[in-house]
Amino acid sequence: MTRFAFLPLCGALLLNGCASKTPAPTPADPEPPAATQSAPSYDSETLSDLLVAEVAAQRQSLGVTLAYYSQAARTTGDPQVISQAAQLAHYLEDHQQTLALSQLWLEKAPANEEALQLAILSEIRLGNIDAASRYLDTLLGEHGGDALGRLVSQARGLDAQGNQQLVQALAQLSDRYPKQAPLWYARALWLEHENDYAGALEANERALDLMPRHEDALLLKAQLLHKLGEEKQALRHLKKLVRKYPQARRPRIAYIRMLLAAGETGKAEKQLVTMAEQHPEDLDLRFSLALLALEAGATEPARRQLQSLLAENYRPDDMHLYLGQAAEQAEQPDQAVDHYLKVQGPQAVRASVQAARLLYQQGNSDQASALMASLAKQHPELATSLTVTEAEMRNNIGDPQGALVLLDRAVKAEPDNTELLYSRAMIAEKTGDMEKLESDLRRVLSIKPDDASALNALGYTLANRTQRLDEAYDYISRALALRPDDPAILDSMGWVLYKRGEMEAARDYLRRAYDKFPDPEVAAHYGEVLWVLGAQHRARQVWRDTLDSNPDAPHIREVMEKLGARL
Repeated sequence: MTRFAFLPLCGALLLNGCASKTPAPTPADPEPPAATQSAPSYDSETLSDLLVAEVAAQRQSLGVTLAYYSQAARTTGDPQVISQAAQLAHYLEDHQQTLALSQLWLEKAPANEEALQLAILSEIRLGNIDAASRYLDTLLGEHGGDALGRLVSQARGLDAQGNQQLVQALAQLSDRYPKQAPLWYARALWLEHENDYAGALEANERALDLMPRHEDALLLKAQLLHKLGEEKQALRHLKKLVRKYPQARRPRIAYIRMLLAAGETGKAEKQLVTMAEQHPEDLDLRFSLALLALEAGATEPARRQLQSLLAENYRPDDMHLYLGQAAEQAEQPDQAVDHYLKVQGPQAVRASVQAARLLYQQGNSDQASALMASLAKQHPELATSLTVTEAEMRNNIGDPQGALVLLDRAVKAEPDNTELLYSRAMIAEKTGDMEKLESDLRRVLSIKPDDASALNALGYTLANRTQRLDEAYDYISRALALRPDDPAILDSMGWVLYKRGEMEAARDYLRRAYDKFPDPEVAAHYGEVLWVLGAQHRARQVWRDTLDSNPDAPHIREVMEKLGARL
């Protein structure tokens, strides 16, 4: 059962209600079309309600649709109308309405699996576990354990909050129904959510004891073994599944994922080839697996799959885009640029910008600049973003003056463009031109007084580069009032407080910034304050953690040298 698939029910009913006779099927149609089959005859008021419901649905006013369908369901007692109304109520997460309509549906069809599912799910969402279990008894009696498995699968397909609530409730029922594998599987899912991986594995084994071919439980076992640190055992389990069920897609895909995660790219590629051979017509699957390999850093297997798909003319723009990324991973910038420049359609601008970035990095500045100018001419609505991006490119290759020339020209044409002014201020800071930085940021704030980024940038620069600490504090305070949880602004506040000698307060702000965003500059600030406060062991730990992930972090090296600190 899908959460809600709206059917053109009213149109069919209106055709039946208004037609003088049912057309005979043509010889080419051995079965009459759905809209010409017999249907109950409704009065004009009911037909009008259904028509209003249809129109509202087409306009995405689903609350109005539900109101009219619910009324028609109760008026007509037609199971098809009741079904439609109940599915819509479930989709809109109106649990009371869903329950009432599913109960009405069960009065007409007491053993209907879909109606029982909706009743169970609604009672669970309303917290009525005992009532849900009564419907569950009926479901098991009428449809067996397979129906229960379908119910658990439904719970997994809901939104995150609803998923966990339903899985928790179904898990609680495993004691009441100890011989139902799907409920033990649900219990395993819940325990996994609670980070009790050992308990989850135990519950999952109970599910497999009862239903050895429960595919979801078999796959969950590998996932749980991996989370328990038993990577080799998890791989052996998946390898066994692939051998036992060679045509099953999900175990092999899971095996490929885990091989890639383990760095077993050779073995992963063999499985990728097998998948391609087994499903040569499923190009979407092959593309998804190629992207998975690319994301895992398995560049060559990914590239071979993407080139194969390109040869079949499958989504050529996407293939060139990702082949460009693969070439970048392989440190082959010329090939990457070649692929990026072949991308057309919606991804063309993104790909061309990346080509320009690579050209700048290779020293082909004239070609890169011409490419960016061409993009701006083709897409004038993106001119500002493209200018800012190109200025960043020039700055990143060590040409801040070239970036300023570009931005000066753009600001001259648009003197009140705050995005250009802010970008120029940031480049000016790199060149040490404090006068231009301050002038541009003040101009931004005269146009947009509540621009938190400009307030923070001006305040931090004043704190870091001047003795105007009170003024810096005022700017940063205004920025923090606008974005109280922004780690960059928390870092600025901590830094200006440190400069003012308010050490304890500085440490607290910097700790919050570091917890939210432990980048090297924040770590350098936080470590420095800790060191000065005498917490030198903690400072070393902060710096060590940062250097583990950013070995070349200059901010850390500089502050350690300034303080005479050693790890």
